Amino acid sequence: MFRGKTDYMREIAQVLRQNDIKTATGPMPGGGWETQAWLAVASHQTDEAKRLYEQYLDDMVARSGQRSTDKHADFDAPETECPACGTKFQTANATRCPDCGLNFGG
Repeated sequence: MFRGKTDYMREIAQVLRQNDIKTATGPMPGGGWETQAWLAVASHQTDEAKRLYEQYLDDMVARSGQRSTDKHADFDAPETECPACGTKFQTANATRCPDCGLNFGG
């Protein structure tokens, strides 16, 4: 269900376990300088695990004094808006926002 830095996966596993969701974790090969891990939950608990994870992230953002948003860039449309800065841009061959440089995975 999740993958990332080992320490962060431990943190997420603790949040889920505190809410009665059993987790399984293990190391991921490679990872370069930082060790990486995966975290899984039972299939019947994935929706609840996702909800708890999103709530945890929202709480982290609120504690930091930042704001969160559910905006996203629609790459199925010919033009979209950057969720970070609001710049409108053509989606064809775009991998970054032309204004703020937000990386869209390209």
